[in-house]
Amino acid sequence: MARHNFETPDTVNEPPLRPNTGGVKAGAELGRRTRRTSDGIDWRSFSSYLPEEMQREFRAECILGGIEVRQGLEQAVRTWLQTRQAGRAAAEATFNEQTS
Repeated sequence: MARHNFETPDTVNEPPLRPNTGGVKAGAELGRRTRRTSDGIDWRSFSSYLPEEMQREFRAECILGGIEVRQGLEQAVRTWLQTRQAGRAAAEATFNEQTS
């Protein structure tokens, strides 16, 4: 006995589906995708990987904080960048003091 019945009834009034002749553009267009928010900031899409448990915890914290994941990610990356830049500036200042 057949598991599925894929026959189309003769009473279908809709036209058949048209084939996609434009090709797949998901990957080709991904690098150029941006989203402009109401505050005028352009957001660019990118992909990365996190350990599964960390991703789950991060998403939960964003939900509890009432923010979108992209906003939480922005805060995390901004804080990381500021910490790195501050550390670099402090190391440079220490180096300059020692060499003066």
